[in-house]
Amino acid sequence: MKDFNDDLIWKTIGENEFCAFKWKTLVQNFCKNELNVTGFCSKQSCPLSNSKYATVVEKDGIFLLYQKDSRFLNFPEMMWKKTILSRNFIKAIQQIDLRLAFWPKFFIYRVKQKLTKLTQSLIRNRIFQIRSEAI
Repeated sequence: MKDFNDDLIWKTIGENEFCAFKWKTLVQNFCKNELNVTGFCSKQSCPLSNSKYATVVEKDGIFLLYQKDSRFLNFPEMMWKKTILSRNFIKAIQQIDLRLAFWPKFFIYRVKQKLTKLTQSLIRNRIFQIRSEAI
């Protein structure tokens, strides 16, 4: 039943229909939703049309692993399980491996990739702040 609902939602918002987060270009469709794990508008990476979904979000220098649980789809405030990841990059990768042990490889790989990207961006911002304060 869950797959049917996911397919129905994707057919409604995804393929060629309206989605508030979709950003169309000549070559590729992108997704502006902050929870999207890839940034592309596709059925596999859409946080709205998947009842089981995982992503990493950075808030105030803290990384959070968001896991969408299909049991709580009727309760929006409980739909996303939030886990604080370690500040140590290696430990955070291990936490992702443990939390997503039985998830599809796509999510494990993409969540780790997004964590890497966010970590590098945070480091660049800190270096920029230090350099601007020194001047």
